[in-house]
Amino acid sequence: MSLSGIGILSTFAGSMISFLSPCVLPLVPGYLSFMAGRSVDELQVLQGRQERLAVIGLSLSFVLGFATVFVTLGASATAIGQLLIAYRQETNLIGGLIVIAFGLFMIGLVNPR
Repeated sequence: MSLSGIGILSTFAGSMISFLSPCVLPLVPGYLSFMAGRSVDELQVLQGRQERLAVIGLSLSFVLGFATVFVTLGASATAIGQLLIAYRQETNLIGGLIVIAFGLFMIGLVNPR
């Protein structure tokens, strides 16, 4: 098994442990009832296969939407990080100027309006 396979396996195991933890597992019935638009009691007596598939479909849509948002945020952070690394010298100079300006402001030599 390659290193990436071990990483995926350990991530899955950690996710399952987190999901089955005492602070997350009790939230699942409420989450499913919110997704289905029904109470927990109504979910327990779902008879039709279509009703169950609707709940599963809504849950998967929510999870996919949530994952899409966080993957997009992660990709954006990576892109910004790569940009900052590409312009490391310029970023260091700008950061240094900002620190100097804040220092001058703190000692009272510079008073912006």
